[in-house]
Amino acid sequence: MKRIYYIAAIVLSIIFVVAGLVYFEEPEILNKGKVTITILTYSTLLDYGPNPNETYSYVFGNFEKWYNVNIIIKNASGDLLNAVEQSGGKGYDIVIGLNNLDAYAAYRSGLFYKYSVSNESYINETAMKYMDSMGYVVPYEYSFLTTDYNLTGPLPLSIIRNLTLTDFYNSSIGSQFIVENPLTSITGEEFLLEEYAFYENILKENWTNFWINAKSIYITNDWSSGFNIFESGEKQLFYSYLTDPAYNQYFNYTPIGTTPFKYGNSYYAWMEVLGIGILNSSTHKALDEAFVNWFLGSEVQNQIPLNEWMFPVNDQVTLPKVFQYIPSPVQIIALNQYVNDTFIYSNLSNLELEWDEIETK
Repeated sequence: MKRIYYIAAIVLSIIFVVAGLVYFEEPEILNKGKVTITILTYSTLLDYGPNPNETYSYVFGNFEKWYNVNIIIKNASGDLLNAVEQSGGKGYDIVIGLNNLDAYAAYRSGLFYKYSVSNESYINETAMKYMDSMGYVVPYEYSFLTTDYNLTGPLPLSIIRNLTLTDFYNSSIGSQFIVENPLTSITGEEFLLEEYAFYENILKENWTNFWINAKSIYITNDWSSGFNIFESGEKQLFYSYLTDPAYNQYFNYTPIGTTPFKYGNSYYAWMEVLGIGILNSSTHKALDEAFVNWFLGSEVQNQIPLNEWMFPVNDQVTLPKVFQYIPSPVQIIALNQYVNDTFIYSNLSNLELEWDEIETK
């Protein structure tokens, strides 16, 4: 399943020829008469559909053909923003996959180029709001993060479908819950911020109360290891993506459910947004902007649901029928509204340090 670029990946150069077929070649063979666009992204971009090579060819090969350019895709070996900052932005033209935790930092870095996309009126307003980058990074997909659950296990579904965070104080419930470490995982950071926002703004309690009282929850270093434990049936609950049940249904895997946290009569969750940005160091920004407009247009956005298993930001896209197997995102209150990107930029490191002190006691 699509999940995410904090897992180390081998850096690959991927060249898409005009014919639209996918080749893995060294950059030296590039046609020197063409402009080359170098894109930095995560290793699993568009990789979770039934025909990933075909999708890559459609998205990148068509653009190459129409604009007579070469596209090189490079996969980051870690965090995308860190990779850009370490290089000073040199060597790349476009970055695909910056998350909304890094959006404000990307703006503050001075390495990104501010631009307006031609189809902005079609972009989901909520996703745009929570990709708070001052116009330097534009969203292309989003999803709420929710609690996946196996349909069989020690906990009855009546309890699972009404979970709130304080329920994890009960060790019989908490011991079934897998969440990722915020020091090593993006989804772990997002859970930390979700929990902070919920406690400080909904419960009106100190956010550390959760970690002090929910000692039986299982913390894993990354999404993949957590998913493997969940898939094995060892644990019944896993902090992951709202779209996961649709993925399982589409590929005929074991059916699962997912639920946001409930409090009173409302449902709450954190919204993850991924964005695309152009670097100041690029020498062909008009082509870069054309690519971004293509990436946000309905043709490419139609590829997002079944290849990224996220929601496309282009509201003109009709979701595939398999998305009926997930809870409606319309009913979920985004906890992002309580911790905007300026807050994250200034406070996330301190929250993580305080979390680490609690967990290591």
